[in-house]
Amino acid sequence: MLRDVLQNGYLSFVADLILLVFILFNSTFSRQKRVKFVLGTGMAMLMLLCNAVVYTLEGTGEHLPLLKVAMAISYAISGPVILPFIFLASVIRKRMRVTLIACSTVNLVLCILSIFTGCIFRFDEMGEVSLGVLAPIPFFCSAIYLFVLMASSYRKYRLGFRRESYFLALLSVFIIIAVVMNTFYEFQYLVSGMAVQGCLFYYLFFTTQTLTRDALTNALNRHSFYKDIEMMKNHQMYVISMDLNGLKQLNDTLGHDAGDAAILAVADAAHALLPAKCRFYRMGGDEFEVLCPDFTRDAVLTFAERLKANVAAQSYSVAIGFEEYRKGMDFEEVFRKADAMMYDDKAEMKRRLAGNEDNSD
Repeated sequence: MLRDVLQNGYLSFVADLILLVFILFNSTFSRQKRVKFVLGTGMAMLMLLCNAVVYTLEGTGEHLPLLKVAMAISYAISGPVILPFIFLASVIRKRMRVTLIACSTVNLVLCILSIFTGCIFRFDEMGEVSLGVLAPIPFFCSAIYLFVLMASSYRKYRLGFRRESYFLALLSVFIIIAVVMNTFYEFQYLVSGMAVQGCLFYYLFFTTQTLTRDALTNALNRHSFYKDIEMMKNHQMYVISMDLNGLKQLNDTLGHDAGDAAILAVADAAHALLPAKCRFYRMGGDEFEVLCPDFTRDAVLTFAERLKANVAAQSYSVAIGFEEYRKGMDFEEVFRKADAMMYDDKAEMKRRLAGNEDNSD
């Protein structure tokens, strides 16, 4: 039995441990991302250890208290081990995050109580396990997590993060397959192993994305913008230029942290409203670009109005300009026209602000 346990779990455990070391020493990720990755790898590692204890002691009649504790922990985290992937996707609302955490907390409490009451699982004197009356609850919670993960994949697709969307969709499919095989065919270590592999490949995905995305806003970077232009030059599209107003004043009076918060507010507003086909870029500082293939002028106007309103609701303002590009046109000229319209919009907003101040006097 011990040989089988080592053979099935050793490689996953080592991979998880090495990944944990990489995460802790990775300075390119934000603290929030590192915490989520550490949480995911930590739960996967704990699940592997608990599964090893269960598979070793089950049916032996030995160390029943340890067996019960290991089973309780395994049941408690087999579903929530998906949560770090959901939180890393960063597309669910605060209310949903609270709901998921509450769901996992209730599941944890019931699993702990099951050690004494057998409400979810129980062991006889020989260490043979059977399910209690509340056994469906952990499976129901796991189904909720999987549904939210798949919904996050769809949301990422709608926001234009296609590669991450495909990754999350594939991860959901493979987790479902692992759960089915573990539940109905009694395969060992599949769910915990899938959690390890998911953390590993998501980490690699985020690492490679640092080459194409801006670290602060998660928008595509300047290099991605010019690369995408070369691929999209044979298609009609609108080029939208955006610029945050008053960044220098924020930096000078409140510091660069306040300036970063304003830049992030604009990016978050754009990500929330971005149509599915559009791609959002941070060109540097407070300058942003959006490429919208197969778009109409009315759709651009609607997007611009909603974005300005969303940013204004956070006590900031943004100037926007746009121009249509068609196959065969000089893109640099189109780009300059969009930029010029944006600066005209900025000047008009300053005039209106000055006029309001004069009227108040």
